[in-house]
Amino acid sequence: MNKKLEFKVQIKSFRWKNYYLIIGENDFQLKKEKTKYYYTYSLSNAAVFDVSDKDVLKIMVSSSKYKIFIRPLNKDDKNLILSSLEKLVRKKAAETAFSQDYHQYKKEIAKTEEKNPYNALLFKLNTYQILNDEIKLKLSKFKSTIQQKLSGTLSGEFISVYNEMNTIVAEMCKQFDKIISAVNKYFLVRNDKDINDEHSSSSSDEEDINGKPKDKKNKIVNSNISSLLDFYNPNYDFPERVKLNKNIKCPENIIKEMIATFTKKGSSPVYFNEPISMCQKQCEKFFYLDLLNKAAQHNDNKPLQMCYISSFIIGEIFTNINRFLKPFSPILGETFEYFINTKKFRYYAENVKHKPQITAFFGETPDWSYYGDTFNDTSFKFLKGSLDLTFKNKINIVFKNSKNHYVYNMPIVSIKGLLKPPMFNDYLGTTIIEDVNDSNFKAEINFIEQSWSQPTLGNFNGKVYSAEDKVEYLIGGNWQEEIYITDKDGKDKNVLLSLNKNSDYLKNSLTNYKLPFFSCNYNNLVDNLENSLPKNDSRFRLDMRFLEIGDDLNKAQLYKSAYEQKQRTEILDEGHKILFFEEKINSESDCTYYEPNGKYWEMKKNNTLKNNEHNDIFQVDTYVKEILEKEKEEKKKEEAKKLEAKKEEAKKEEAKKEEAKKEEAKKEESKKEEKKEEKKEESKKEEKKEEKKEESKKEERKEKEEKKDDNENKIDHDKKDKDEKEEKKNKENNNEAK
Repeated sequence: MNKKLEFKVQIKSFRWKNYYLIIGENDFQLKKEKTKYYYTYSLSNAAVFDVSDKDVLKIMVSSSKYKIFIRPLNKDDKNLILSSLEKLVRKKAAETAFSQDYHQYKKEIAKTEEKNPYNALLFKLNTYQILNDEIKLKLSKFKSTIQQKLSGTLSGEFISVYNEMNTIVAEMCKQFDKIISAVNKYFLVRNDKDINDEHSSSSSDEEDINGKPKDKKNKIVNSNISSLLDFYNPNYDFPERVKLNKNIKCPENIIKEMIATFTKKGSSPVYFNEPISMCQKQCEKFFYLDLLNKAAQHNDNKPLQMCYISSFIIGEIFTNINRFLKPFSPILGETFEYFINTKKFRYYAENVKHKPQITAFFGETPDWSYYGDTFNDTSFKFLKGSLDLTFKNKINIVFKNSKNHYVYNMPIVSIKGLLKPPMFNDYLGTTIIEDVNDSNFKAEINFIEQSWSQPTLGNFNGKVYSAEDKVEYLIGGNWQEEIYITDKDGKDKNVLLSLNKNSDYLKNSLTNYKLPFFSCNYNNLVDNLENSLPKNDSRFRLDMRFLEIGDDLNKAQLYKSAYEQKQRTEILDEGHKILFFEEKINSESDCTYYEPNGKYWEMKKNNTLKNNEHNDIFQVDTYVKEILEKEKEEKKKEEAKKLEAKKEEAKKEEAKKEEAKKEEAKKEESKKEEKKEEKKEESKKEEKKEEKKEESKKEERKEKEEKKDDNENKIDHDKKDKDEKEEKKNKENNNEAK
């Protein structure tokens, strides 16, 4: 592209606005109308999409740093812009793929894959496409498909398209030598010179803790390409899940629920578990494996190396914040493997003992190896309302180039608030990091228990000693926030690990059974991976699978009970053969510990891993049938009991009815008698009323007769009075006449 192309377009931010799009030789620019300012965008690690849905002119340009929607004025401009940008993208991809800056290229690919794995795949396809014209015809169909799908939100239904493209790219890599070399560079399979250049360029600007330049004598050089290929597994190149579909709510007062289940026979409720096995949980600590990579760069400075190991221990503690559900107890012989291709890390674990439950694990990179087991002792502190886990065996870290070998013990894990919520984790005791080759080198980390005198949760402090038993560094911080080191005088503070509860580590944890986002990928069993794993891998546990799906907890409980029943009857510790670890006894503590024997990766290379002796531990069809039959029998018994209870209840009801009838008859008789008595009383009352009436009539008669007599007497008296008065008057008149 010798000259710049300029177009009038519209750019969408909050709404469509007018811009000038200027496509140059290595990038493109956007200039807003009526302004002099340009915005320049690199097309390194970018992809161009035709996202025409309702708008037929819309284009999207996307990379790990930006996403821009462009609307040309017409279709001709759109076609020209698309072709120009795609050529420029392929050119930049090829230049980047064959440049010397592999380290930066790896970082950009990792960033893109974290945000959008389909974008990263398109970027790789563009690189392959420019190497040979024959590939263009084979890839055009798949590129157009994924470009259309990328116009919306990505979802799981496109995983098949992604996997199909990956397999086709892998087939093409066998046919074209140039593509093979490009793919090798993508996955960091390089020669000695490339590795040395990368480490010299990446560490040239670094300084040690005292501000002095690093000693460059110990460069990490590994000329064996096959050994590097051992740390890359193409079956793990699939879109990662960061969120599960559902979450089962844990009971608020878990102790009451546990006591209720312990009083009953049978398996504990499946919702006490998080949908990962103990074999998988031990892999979570390697989320901060970059700290061990940094420690490997300081083989000549053992005190500083132990400082980075201390920060790795704190990182492991941080992974358990607010997690109270327990992982599934592995079946004896259960295994789990995991690869992180971008960091050249591989891991496997095996459950080596049932009573007590012990899971041995082993993780490594080309620079270091890490192994240990989960042998622990639990004790319930009733007065404190806490459950304490004390780990018996020590963890081993071996740095391969320097042969530096360290061992350390994990602090006591104390789960508090069991009787009185809220629940929380605390860490107690002292962790001591010891140098196996030189006992003078050691580090101590003292974990401060939360109490009324120490109200802050998570504080710790420590010291790192040199060969002369002198303090070289002081360690401090809080396992919820950060770990830092200073010199022996408490100066020159340097933060080795900064932690944040709101960081990406805990992203979506409230909806993922409180799992961190990277643990959601442990059971992501895609087709290519499923075909490469032994059948005793944790991913094939159906109880864990049904719990993760969350739709049918009864099935999860059924298979959990079946696995436990098989464990109790068939798979016993006596006579069990440990395949991938060697059992040894510590002469100092008389405790049994386990070291990896290297057979797992040998069997995987020889394709004999699928035929291992414990390949059938998850075959529990007969136990499932027995449990279902027992459940049916129990249901029948319960139904029979219910029928008998119903019959007894019916009899009781009949007896009650008869008694009720008798009582009713008695009540009726008593009512009749009462009525008779009432009638008698009424008749008596009536008789009394009649008597009273007669008496009242008699009295009335008497009164009338008396009144008559009185009247007659009055009349006679009045007559007498009148006669007397007349006589008096007559006398007076006579007297006057005289």
